[in-house]
Amino acid sequence: MAQTFKDRLKILMKSDRPYSWSKKVGIEKGLFQYYWQKGKIPTYENLLKIQRYAGCSLDWLLTGRSVAFEKIENLPMVTEKNPQYGARNLRLADAMVKVRDIYAKKTDKDIEALEYFVDTVLGHKGR
Repeated sequence: MAQTFKDRLKILMKSDRPYSWSKKVGIEKGLFQYYWQKGKIPTYENLLKIQRYAGCSLDWLLTGRSVAFEKIENLPMVTEKNPQYGARNLRLADAMVKVRDIYAKKTDKDIEALEYFVDTVLGHKGR
């Protein structure tokens, strides 16, 4: 059983090198190094990136526990009345990451273009 978070990452990486794997997942090298070398647990946003890329459950990723197949049927399930809500939140989270990346890495001109676009979409053209 994978005892530590790092052990579980090793399982997910298979034969990939840690930092090339983190690039595929979408986590920057410096941040992944913090998780990898210090054994720290990533933010929820980065846990989701790992979970989506690797196809594992968040429960297993965080704890190493898994549910036996024959017990899945007896688990209480939470269902959404409107399944679009979850998909919309995932799209929103992805969009927020992209916006943060623009503010962190782009030029003032790129930021102004983004702000103009957002203002146009929201109807705040005359700002």
